[in-house]
Amino acid sequence: MSKGFGLGAGWLKVGGASTSVYCMGAVAGITVYYLAADWWISWRRQAAVVKRSAIEIEAEKEERGEEYESSGDRYGSLRICGRFVNPFDSWRDKTLWDFVRWLATRTAGNGLPSDKSQLEKDLPLARPHLRLLRRLAGEESDAEPDADAEYADYPAIDAIDGDSTMTATWIGQSTCFVQMEGLSILTDPIFKRRTVFSWLGPERLRPVPCQLADLPRPDVVLVSHNHFDHLDVDVVRALGNAVTWYVPLGLRAWFARLGVYRVRELDWWQETEYTARSGRVFRIAATPTQHWSGRTGLDSNASLWCSFLVRGKRASVFHCGDTGYCTAFERIGRLYGSVSLAILPIGSYAPRWYMQHQHIDPDDAVRIHRDLRARRSIGVHWGTFMMSDEHYLAPPRDLAAAAARSGLAGDEFVAPQLGRTILYAV
Repeated sequence: MSKGFGLGAGWLKVGGASTSVYCMGAVAGITVYYLAADWWISWRRQAAVVKRSAIEIEAEKEERGEEYESSGDRYGSLRICGRFVNPFDSWRDKTLWDFVRWLATRTAGNGLPSDKSQLEKDLPLARPHLRLLRRLAGEESDAEPDADAEYADYPAIDAIDGDSTMTATWIGQSTCFVQMEGLSILTDPIFKRRTVFSWLGPERLRPVPCQLADLPRPDVVLVSHNHFDHLDVDVVRALGNAVTWYVPLGLRAWFARLGVYRVRELDWWQETEYTARSGRVFRIAATPTQHWSGRTGLDSNASLWCSFLVRGKRASVFHCGDTGYCTAFERIGRLYGSVSLAILPIGSYAPRWYMQHQHIDPDDAVRIHRDLRARRSIGVHWGTFMMSDEHYLAPPRDLAAAAARSGLAGDEFVAPQLGRTILYAV
């Protein structure tokens, strides 16, 4: 930044010039400096992508989940000048002009009704099956039995075997509470009313279906990237070192500044083990996505972004986070085989010319569902915070149409109700 300041000062500082002119020169210099740096990184990224594409991809490794070297593998993470970049042909860097063009052409309202009762009807809330979730987590529940009235069609709690049953509860955006084989997982946690502060950022369309304290304490938390709508600082402070956090490269220091040190930082294709309180061992792998990171204008892409695959003895779950479509999902499917449940984003995709590189649409989500060989998938990242141009009810409608075109079974890939706990046999 000091280089940019000096450059601007040198351009416009003249004898007797006003302070305002001097400052304008400094701002211009800083702007030129950062634009030039962005151009340089973009050029280096494209050169690296071309070089990687020219290298013949090595034969699929025999040992499932073997770590891949970033320097030689087409699907390894890539960092240039201290910033992570997407090493995929399908990515395109956005320019300032792209952003201005999008703002200037945005459609207003997303079809949101002025009548709140209509919104409540269109996006009904369910109460999570808290007694079941606490029982599967080995915790006592103070919820009254009649609180489970909306789950009257479910098996009796005592009849549900946690070893052969998974639960998934969508809290909103990409936040899910998943249980499998005695392990409780929280993904991309945010429970705020707004994304940034209580007074700043897009507001939830509907209230959060439960509070963090209502849920059993998670064993692990998976954070795909550090955008505000995927990482709530209040949740980090509340859970602290009582859980194990799994995050992409470059994000551990942010947690350390909050006094949280029980953090495992993973590169793409890197794996680790988690031993649950029961003694069971789970494999956790970080896998590629096509996105970006940043919480301020000064930390863009300073940390990586990723998806996660958690495998137990019988069950597995894939948490995607945010992504545009890329062929890395085919590689994930080939390496790891079928997954029991995939949590895939289906919203924030319009207009496609601007969003397609960073957010998939329902057609892309169905494609990833097939790439991963997922037995079941749920569509998230919709109906919570409106940060794009599609109608607020378009994601589930478009998902149903995309699933039908692809010949998926009716319950194979669904957009769940906010807060409702879903059971899956494994």
